[in-house]
Amino acid sequence: MWGQFSAGRTAADDSNFHDTKAKACDRVSATVIGHTSAMGSSLTDAGIVVGTARTERADAIALVRRWFDNMSARDLPGASKLMSSTMSIVISGGYRFSRLEDFAAFGADRYASVHKQTDHFEVCEAAGGVAVYVRGEMSGAWKDGKAFAGVRWCDRFLVSSGAIVDLQTWSDLAETRLR
Repeated sequence: MWGQFSAGRTAADDSNFHDTKAKACDRVSATVIGHTSAMGSSLTDAGIVVGTARTERADAIALVRRWFDNMSARDLPGASKLMSSTMSIVISGGYRFSRLEDFAAFGADRYASVHKQTDHFEVCEAAGGVAVYVRGEMSGAWKDGKAFAGVRWCDRFLVSSGAIVDLQTWSDLAETRLR
């Protein structure tokens, strides 16, 4: 999956892989796994380094997860703090919002309830920042009380300088209304 980092080496990959040391700091951690080889029998003689780093991509996913948590808790002020003051929201149908409160009010006029289940996060570099794509299914009820469930959706967040600057969202919800 995009946005995840993992790497590993074996002695067969590089027979000169010696004197491995690992350091950890507040944003980076590394794990050294020792093995026995023809080159030596201790961790300092040979080893495998598996490193993970807290990256801009990981930070972007964490920010989007916090946004979803705030929205699920109906904490609009908390969610708004995660968005830039110049953010833009565009949803299916081409509706545009420049304030999260207006986006929420639009939804409140259409739905009695909506619950989004987040199934998958992907992240990649994008013009203007890092794009986080979130997919899942949603359920809820229309204002008339008719329920819907199993509706596919995808949100694209653009994250820059630690804030959400753009949100585009698509769903199959209109298809369920026709049934």
